[in-house]
Order: sequence, then C-alpha cells, then structure tokens
Amino acid sequence: MRVLALVDGFHTGELLDSLARLLSLHEAELLLVYVQGPGPRAGLDLVRHRPGGHGLPPHREHELAAAEHAGSADALAEAEKLASPLAGSTKTIQLRGEPGRAVCEIAARDGVDLVAIMAGDRGQARLGPGSLGPVARFVADHSPCPVLLLRAGR
Repeated sequence: MRVLALVDGFHTGELLDSLARLLSLHEAELLLVYVQGPGPRAGLDLVRHRPGGHGLPPHREHELAAAEHAGSADALAEAEKLASPLAGSTKTIQLRGEPGRAVCEIAARDGVDLVAIMAGDRGQARLGPGSLGPVARFVADHSPCPVLLLRAGR
C-alpha cells in the first residue's frame, strides 16, 4: 500500500501517531510530502503592491527563499525520523505551490492508495462545516484516491 501523508511541520507527530493507530504501516510505502504554499509570501505581496510599496531587495528575497527551504527540509527530516520505525519504507517530497493541488497531482502521478491529512487547524471548529481547512477541503474534493481526514487531539 502506498500512503501519502501531508506534513505541515506542526502536527507531524499527531498525524503519524493517528495513522499508525488506524493502519498497519509496516508493509506500506509512506510518501511524506511538504508543500511550500503561498501563505507567507501572499502577505508580503499585499504589502509590496500597495501604492508606494517596494519589492524586497534581492538579498532579502534570497534569504527568505533559503529560510523557507530550510524550514520545509527540517519539517521533512522530523517526519522521516518519526515515520521510519512505523513504515516499511519512507520517501520525502518537497514542493512549492498550492498544497491541495500538489497533493492531488502526486497522488494521481505516483499511484497513491490513500492520502492522509489533518482535517483542520487548532483555530478551526472541531466539527461541522468549518472544521476542514482549505487544503483538506480541496484534497477531499479532488483526490483521485480515498482520503483519510485526521483530527488533532483525538
């Protein structure tokens, strides 16, 4: 079985613990995916595109990109360390783009059997229409394979 787990750098332990409780991962191939989304940069773009706003100097742009890359690499390293004893094999994938779309594309391209994703963030309702974050909602609606939505703190 090939399982894709979306790593966000915050809920990795909860995601993998819940997944291991529900599935036997010892014979599974676990794809650990981290997608650098547009979130932090979108806020900077709003500041830069206001009247009189200026873009970041090239050296700051480079520093920002390096920090984003290092953060995602750290999140994947932690996920791989936690997942290695649980899964038959692990593979890490680091991408940039819209997370929901990237997850669905990887699932289709790599023949994934199951996508596991946290249902929402701590700031969202536990149950009901607002309980899914935008990435979880997109994946649930567009995934080419079954999706396992995991809730934090359960």
